[in-house]
Formats: sequence, structure tokens, C-alpha cells
Amino acid sequence: MMTFSPQFLVFDSKTGPKSEDRGLIYCSSKESKVQWPPSVRRGRPRKGGCSPKTPLKQVERSPKQRYEFVHCSDRKPPNDASSRKLVRTHVMHNHRRAKMRGVQDTEVEGQNSPTEPTVELAHFPIPSPGRWSRDPFDSFPLKMRPHMHELLYLYVSAASTYLYPIEALHGLNPTSTLWVPLALTDPALLSSLLFSSEQFSAKVHGQRVPSSALKHLTQAVRILNARLQNPGEEISDSTIAAVAGLALTEQASGNQANWRIHMRGIQRMVEMRGGMQAFHSRPILHDKLCRADICGSIYSLSQPYLQPQLEALPSYDRSERPLPPGFRVLHHAYGFDAYFLDILYDVHSVTEHLKTADLVKSDIIPSRLRSQIRSVQYRLLSAQNAATSTSDDIDHLLATCHLSLLLYTGIVQNEFWASPVSAQFVKQLQCCLGRRELFVSEAMRAMRVWLLFLSGAVISEQSERTWIAEGIEKVAEELKLRSWIEVRGVLEEFAWVPKVMDRGGEELWGELVRM
Repeated sequence: MMTFSPQFLVFDSKTGPKSEDRGLIYCSSKESKVQWPPSVRRGRPRKGGCSPKTPLKQVERSPKQRYEFVHCSDRKPPNDASSRKLVRTHVMHNHRRAKMRGVQDTEVEGQNSPTEPTVELAHFPIPSPGRWSRDPFDSFPLKMRPHMHELLYLYVSAASTYLYPIEALHGLNPTSTLWVPLALTDPALLSSLLFSSEQFSAKVHGQRVPSSALKHLTQAVRILNARLQNPGEEISDSTIAAVAGLALTEQASGNQANWRIHMRGIQRMVEMRGGMQAFHSRPILHDKLCRADICGSIYSLSQPYLQPQLEALPSYDRSERPLPPGFRVLHHAYGFDAYFLDILYDVHSVTEHLKTADLVKSDIIPSRLRSQIRSVQYRLLSAQNAATSTSDDIDHLLATCHLSLLLYTGIVQNEFWASPVSAQFVKQLQCCLGRRELFVSEAMRAMRVWLLFLSGAVISEQSERTWIAEGIEKVAEELKLRSWIEVRGVLEEFAWVPKVMDRGGEELWGELVRM
């Protein structure tokens, strides 16, 4: 007849978190050896190892009286109340101790000897911090480095006010509400934003874009090329936005040829999507496409690539249709056509809105205002005659007005901060202002002052600003302007937003006073 050795559950009777051992030890039979706690040396180790004169102090092992036994040889749970209470008590003590010590799990390890199998409590080591250094909320489509997080923060916090000054006046930030969330789904757009942020940082600090930033540009171009070469790939909003961002950064770098390459790509993608009217439901993306198109077109004074439906762009009520006082006098003297009058009505509407002291927080008003400005810019570029060699005074006046309004609409949107005017544009300005026989009346002289101050706001080269200062000084003497307040009164008769343009204008006037 087979006999079984009694089975025991063995508990450490010294409970609590300060116990040296793990609290619960299993042994399979009465004859098995209980795994008592090992010797532990307290304190810091000696330098260079232990001294032979001071041997290790042996720590006494816990006496067996510390352990209580519950007999369970019949392989059934103990029936008496005291045994069950003892088991529950020790199980809970062990549970709490394991929880405090961060015990992850236990594993059963058998001894090499088949005659004396023992089960020891094993604790997984606590994972090192490096294993958990990855952000569990990381959802970026690219492998982000620390400096890339800083660039993204710079783009959202500082660059947004330069890119979207009109929206900032209304308490909006499209970079954080649209572009960054969209970039989290598209590596090409994210790379484009990172390069734009690098370019912005270099511009602010008066430095050149570092060569290390080109990897973001190269990565964006590589991803876009692979995507566009796949005929089955859908042209998404993020793809078009990424190409538009590259066009803007190339134009800001003065790479007109690369800008044209990107704009031809945008033109094809827009046609595949059904034209510009397909983006009317996404006004911020629509405006970014228009901005990329207009910035290079103004630089080269060329026809735009995109042709938005200007009549579909939302506009304000034109029932009163007022004109700025300065343009009203010129209209009475020369008689503007209906096409140009319509442009002047919109310019005056934009000016009066931007001059409002307290602007309410809204996402509709900036969108409508941007659309109105883009409509003005597209109409000016479509009618712009770069060759101003005509002898007709009205044609020369219209050409001068077109250049002036292109400057004005770009200044109020801060678009010349990143992409300065070209030498061709400056030459056209000098050509318009060079015909002094046209600026003989007081109204035309006032317009000359306005155009010179607009030119001074976008031309930063000291050599180019010389003729601007000389022109302002001479016309100010003719109009008997003695102070900045008098000068600003003349500028506001045409189109001038004090909170946007006063700082640059006053600095230019201060330069003249100090001469």
C-alpha cells in the first residue's frame, strides 16, 4: 500500500513589512528541507574587499519556531475555523507585503535533485527606467528627438503670431488647432513643419538656416515623391498642405525655381481634387494654398498659378461702398474704372475692420477677412502690368496704385517678413515714383508719401532705403509735414492700420529727423 508524506503549508509567523524573508515558503513534504532565509551582511562593503582580520559576521538564521504549520495531507482545505483563519491571515499578510515590495509574479523552480524537489519564491527584478523611457502617449509619425519637440513647440507658440497675425488678433492659433494635429497623421507634413520652424528660428536670430535642418526638407520631399509616384495613392489634405508649406519655405529662402516646381505640383493636385472650390469648406487650407501661390507671384510680378473663384469668396456687405478719403479725391480727379473701384471698396473694408480696437474671438471673421484680402491680391495680380512705359497718366496712376495695394495687403498680413520683395519689384516702385510730373497735385503728393512709407516697411537694405528717405524728406517739405502725427494723418487717408504699421512708420520718420 502506498503511503504519502504529510503535506504542509509553511508560513512565517513574523509578519509585517520588516520581515527579512518573503513571508511564504512552500515545502512538498515533511522530510523536505525548508529554504530558510540566507545570511545577509548589513552595512556598506569595505573598500577593496573585506579585511581578513575582520571576518564576516554571520547573521543568525530565523529559528524554526517562527514558522507555523497547517496540516493538509488529505489534500482538502482545512475545516477547523482556527486553521482557516490562520491561512487567511497569512495569505493577506503575504499579499500586502508583496504589494509593498512590488512583487511582479512568482515562478516555480525545481532543484536539480529529483529526490528533493523544492519550490522557491522567485521575484522578477524591477525593470530599469530605460525600459520605460518611451512615452506611452507618443503618437508622432516620425521618430522624434528632443530638439524636434522644441521646434514643434516653437512653431506653435512663437511662429504662429508671425504666420497668422490676423487670427492672433481674434484669439485663434491655426498652428495648434489644425496643422499640428494634422501633422501627427502625416510624416511629410510634420517634416515640413519642422523645417519651417528651423527657418523661422534662423530668421529671428539673424542667422542662416543650419545645414542640419535640411534633413527635414529632404525627408519631406522624399516622402512626397514616393507618395505621388503611386497612382493608387489618394491626394489627401495633408499632402497638399505639405507641398504648400515647402513652396512657402522655398520662396522665403529665395529659391524661386523650386517654388515654381512646387506650385506646378499643387496646380495638378488641385485639379485632381476638382479645383479650388473643393477647398471652400476648409478655409485655412484654402488660404494656405492661396498664400503659397501669391507670395511667389508678387515676388516675380507674374500671373498666379491657381485661379480661385473670386465671386465665391465670402465678403462683407458693400451696400454703403465707401472709399478712403485719399482715393476718393483721386477718383474725382482721374475717374477710376468699376474694376478698380471694387478693389478699393474691399481694401477700405479690410482697413476699417483691422483698425477696430476690441476684436471679438471668432473663427469666422478672420476667415472672411482673409478671403477678402486674397480676392484683392488675385485681382491686382491679374490686372498688374509690369511694363509701365505708357505715357498715359491714368494708366501710370493705376500701375502705381496696384503696386501700392500689393504692398499694403502683404504688410497687414506680415507676409514680407519671411519673403522680402524682389529687386524687380523695387525697380518697378522706383519707376512709378520716378515720374515726378505726375505728383504735382496735393492729392498725388499725399499718395507719394503713402507709397514711400509702404516701401520703407518692406525694404530693409540700407543702400535701398536711401532713395526712400530722400523722397520722404522732399515731399514732406512740399506738404509742410513737421511731425509724425501729421504724417500719420496723411497715411490714414489712404490705407493705414496704426496698431500694425505705426511702429515701422515712426521708426522711418525718426531716421529722417536724425539725418
